[in-house]
Amino acid sequence: KQWYQRRVRGIAMVRTAEEDITNGLPSLMVKQHLTESERALFFLEKRSFELLLHACAQSVYLVGMLNELNQVGTTGELLPSGVAPKHRLEVGFIGGGRLTKHIISTLIHHGVCTYQDIAVSTFQPEKLASLTKKGTRVYCDNRLLVEESNIVFVCVQSNQLTVLKRELNLQPRDFLVPFLSTLTREAVTTRLGHGNILKTDYHFNEDAAYLLDEPYQTVALSLQQEETVKRIFPNNEERSYVYSDHGWLRDCILIFYRHLLRIRPSMALYNLNRVLFGSRTELYLEDRDFRVFGGMNDIAVHEDQLADLVDVGGRMNHINEKMERLTGHLKEQFLGFFKSKFSEFTILSEPT
Repeated sequence: KQWYQRRVRGIAMVRTAEEDITNGLPSLMVKQHLTESERALFFLEKRSFELLLHACAQSVYLVGMLNELNQVGTTGELLPSGVAPKHRLEVGFIGGGRLTKHIISTLIHHGVCTYQDIAVSTFQPEKLASLTKKGTRVYCDNRLLVEESNIVFVCVQSNQLTVLKRELNLQPRDFLVPFLSTLTREAVTTRLGHGNILKTDYHFNEDAAYLLDEPYQTVALSLQQEETVKRIFPNNEERSYVYSDHGWLRDCILIFYRHLLRIRPSMALYNLNRVLFGSRTELYLEDRDFRVFGGMNDIAVHEDQLADLVDVGGRMNHINEKMERLTGHLKEQFLGFFKSKFSEFTILSEPT
């Protein structure tokens, strides 16, 4: 009887607590005690999370495609569906903060690389002990990281770019992917003194809804929602709060072509079309699509002609005109890197 009475009193106390948990406790009523101008800044939390989703999804597509192309260029054979490539890239990260950890986690989660394929350069290696145990190499030397990596994701604040320029002594072959939403592609190029970069200039559609009402679930869980991944795909300005344009997709194609030129130049265009478009021969790219207008109007047939992506991308008129026709197929390919995880997603009726 006493136990039952205590249990009833306990349930009553819990119910009271649910109703009055913040009563008289200002420290637990953060938003209510902010000024109107302070509350107006909470949209930055959702914007930041959407930018993070874009960076992670684009990284999966870029690394996944380059690994497939690397396999085809090396062996001459297309990968069967669901089979991981044996010939993979060395992926580097400058900066060991939140963004780097999320991108690495997403790359591993979607199976496009392993921990052993990844290296990180940071001045606080002790914070990456968990990655080191799994086989990731951690350096305190940015120049060494760039020398040993096929692709380098730059995940640092914009005010560190000038220091990076002095440290790295970048060569035309060094390929960087900076994630800096506060700077344009031209500004990043100027600060680094380097044009071999892939960067999208993110835009914001104030009239569009956020991808997620509350950005409290994980990146992995968010990218298991098919509708979310569809809205992340570039040039989706009508539906997405954060979006990027066709320039990013075009530059990806140039990077893919350049990578194949390094491996086997005579088969580069043939292998590119096989991997990108398969049996869709009506979408196949031609030599003339890689003509760089201006100057000598040369067709890019070796990798050095595509070393400055920022300069040549906008001058490839033929491929730019084709992008609208190619986008639908490339979108399906983009989604393909995430489809295996869509079925695992379950909607929670209440937060846990």
